Amino acid sequence: MYGHIFYNVARPDAALLEAFQGISTSTLSDAMGRHGAIDADIRPIYDDIRMVGCALTVLCFPGDNVMTHKALTMVQPGDVLVIDDGDYNTGCFGHKSAMLARSRGGVGVVASGSVRDVAALRRDRFPSFCRSVSPRAPQKNTPGSINVPVQVGGIVINPGDIIVGDDDGITVIPLAIAIQILEKAKIRDRKEQGDSQPRRTAARSGRRRAATRRAAEGQGRRAPGAGVLGASAPRNLSFLGLCRGSGHPPTDGGHYYPLA
Repeated sequence: MYGHIFYNVARPDAALLEAFQGISTSTLSDAMGRHGAIDADIRPIYDDIRMVGCALTVLCFPGDNVMTHKALTMVQPGDVLVIDDGDYNTGCFGHKSAMLARSRGGVGVVASGSVRDVAALRRDRFPSFCRSVSPRAPQKNTPGSINVPVQVGGIVINPGDIIVGDDDGITVIPLAIAIQILEKAKIRDRKEQGDSQPRRTAARSGRRRAATRRAAEGQGRRAPGAGVLGASAPRNLSFLGLCRGSGHPPTDGGHYYPLA
């Protein structure tokens, strides 16, 4: 489906995008019945990453990113460029494109193939998710399409879908069901937080009970107030004193005293 550019597509409003902040990709995928998560091959290029935005989809001719450059002129605040480039060995997106997207309010990129300039992308912390990295430059000759359905990481992504990314990867929330999924995800988060508090309390109580039990068992093995050598044994006992005399300790259960 090359040669098509659609300018007017349904988009989530800023309040809906903001509502997805703080919800993990794992929770969102769970809320969709384990769906929506793209292939594990599509990974973030740095740690402690977070991205929530609206899909601006780009279908490129393999090894050619002329349509990505056109899409950069269409970026609106909150957009995530979702690029299906068809060629995993060409860096379809780089630092210069990232800074242009950011200047227009773009919040990240998801690429089916490779990006390049990763040192600069990491330095400026532009959220980028891709399959691989390649220094090879793309061509700029053959047109593709913008704001059409694309396939990235095994998931069909439509323009306007909500894209959430974190250290676990990417989850795609179809715009048509975004509000329902948001509510399910919030309920799941509250339930998990509620379940975790009793577990933490029970663990602390269990540790306290175990410590008390060990202390009681230790006291039960000797008379109250008695030390290893007996309650009434002098404190200045010496091992040599015990060994003099009979040559062996008493066996009648009495205390050990120094022998004169």
